[in-house]
Amino acid sequence: MREAARAARGRYAPRVEEWVDDAAASLEKLVGSPMAGAVHGTVRIVSISEPTKRGRYQEAQLQVEVAGPGIETAIVPTDVVLDRKYWPAVGTVLPARIAPSGAMDVNWDVLAR
Repeated sequence: MREAARAARGRYAPRVEEWVDDAAASLEKLVGSPMAGAVHGTVRIVSISEPTKRGRYQEAQLQVEVAGPGIETAIVPTDVVLDRKYWPAVGTVLPARIAPSGAMDVNWDVLAR
């Protein structure tokens, strides 16, 4: 009996990740988040400043090319604090969530992998 119940739940229940993504998208729209309506896309580093100090964490000034489904490709300036050990090179492509408003949430953590 338990196995049949588990099989039925697994067959009809949406994956947890899909449910979480849907809930997050609804909440972003409800509260007027600048990330409302964001799509999964990429950013490609077009230019990046050189590290200037000996400190581990430094601010980088970048120009990134933003691309995603339904998003017009554009080059956008941005600043981010990065670990000098994982300083990216020009041409590096990173995953990001990109909103129609122009806001973006880049996954910088992939540089450390």
